[in-house]
Amino acid sequence: MPSKAGPLVVDTTTLSNFARISRPDLLRTALGSQGVLTEMVRAELRSGEASGLIPIHDWDWLPELELSPSEVRLFAALAEIVDYGEASCLAIAISQGAIVVTDDFQARRLARKEGVQVTGTLGILRLLIESRELTVEEANELLTQMIASGYYSPVEDIRQILSS
Repeated sequence: MPSKAGPLVVDTTTLSNFARISRPDLLRTALGSQGVLTEMVRAELRSGEASGLIPIHDWDWLPELELSPSEVRLFAALAEIVDYGEASCLAIAISQGAIVVTDDFQARRLARKEGVQVTGTLGILRLLIESRELTVEEANELLTQMIASGYYSPVEDIRQILSS
């Protein structure tokens, strides 16, 4: 997890991973008061919930950031490369120095290119282990459940990222 303080702008990909295993509480614990989302991400969540792709959970604890006029212009350019949710998160992160929380490969690559700090599901699990909210075994069980529900993880065992 990046060490920089500031907003953690969460994308639908990471939210859905925790929703699919019915553990949005872990995201709330990990993100605390720094977690935020955008109108576009909330719309993606609602659409996914309505279609049955994402289990319904209460995300009202995540404040919604509104894009400024300059962020809207940046969003429009980014939306030609990534989906709206990712584009809105990246626009805020680039503009405000926020950290993007996403598992979308293209969004992560674009974030790094733009000098934006990025983390995702594995970073959240790592943070929960480091803060002693989860044991390594508990995090591995959650990771296994996420993979079984469709999360493409670059690792199958959380220990693979703990030493890096």
